Amino acid sequence: MPTRKKAPTSQDVARLAGVSQSTVSYVLTGSRPISESTRARVEDAIAKLGYHPNSGARTLRSRRSGVIGLMVPEADGDDGVLMTFVATIAREARRHGYDILLVTAQEGADGIRRVTSTGVCEGLILMELDRIDERIAPVIESGLPFVTIGKPEEFPQGSVVDLDFEMLGRMVVERALEEGCNRLLLFGAPGRKRARNDVARFLAGVEQRAQDAPLETVLDAGALAEAPERALRLTLPGQRTALFGITGVRQVLFAMAATGALVDDTRLLIALSGSELSDVSPLLASVPQVDPRRIEISELAVAELVRLLRTEGASPRITLVEPRWLEG
Repeated sequence: MPTRKKAPTSQDVARLAGVSQSTVSYVLTGSRPISESTRARVEDAIAKLGYHPNSGARTLRSRRSGVIGLMVPEADGDDGVLMTFVATIAREARRHGYDILLVTAQEGADGIRRVTSTGVCEGLILMELDRIDERIAPVIESGLPFVTIGKPEEFPQGSVVDLDFEMLGRMVVERALEEGCNRLLLFGAPGRKRARNDVARFLAGVEQRAQDAPLETVLDAGALAEAPERALRLTLPGQRTALFGITGVRQVLFAMAATGALVDDTRLLIALSGSELSDVSPLLASVPQVDPRRIEISELAVAELVRLLRTEGASPRITLVEPRWLEG
């Protein structure tokens, strides 16, 4: 019985044309400007191999939908944080002539494949990535330009825009030392959330700066968020403890402000928050606060995706925004 000949793939086309597989996708989808000489090589390879792209790619070719896909995480306890990103991204996308299609992170890689197979989106923005994220592979396979808000360990062919969390970790340690603290208590279950790229990078910055510093670092296993009065018990006699939470902060701030724990000389709270948290309690206006610069990051993410979409030969790049202290 004769062996059935294997149908050519886009990888075969890329090899014959001497280009990357993503370039083949760009030629097929029209999702990014490609030089005429490169396009000619790809089309010649397609003709020689008899390659037939799927119907979704044929539908997309030379067409602009004016839609950007935005994959958003599940909202956590920090009310309003996610909506700050979404509202800013939607506004900036509209300013550049694009609409936003929301996809939930719970859908994972399958959600990415479902959206890209429809041919609706010209490009993608992904939020809150893990260090090694399953969603990256199907995005690359789609050939669509993309930007991640979050810096995974591997990010080929896509741009990154995010806060410099390593710098944030160093800043928190330095502030604790400046304030005469002996211990740094990190709450919000950071030890269990090391798979998240932002938490892992923050902890790396903390560990790097605290390595030779006279400061003990303690990871609280989430109990502080459930029982903020635990901060009182975790404070040791004769020592000053700095407290910082990278996740699940808002409920802790409310509870600690209510107990008056923020004005005790044995504790220093360092908050990653917007200035709006000073409205929670007058006590919060006096604690050191770091601006996470969410609006700026959202604006930069849209601008970067538009650059990839509209600039021929644009290469992906990494943009890390420096955190800064909020002036009281």
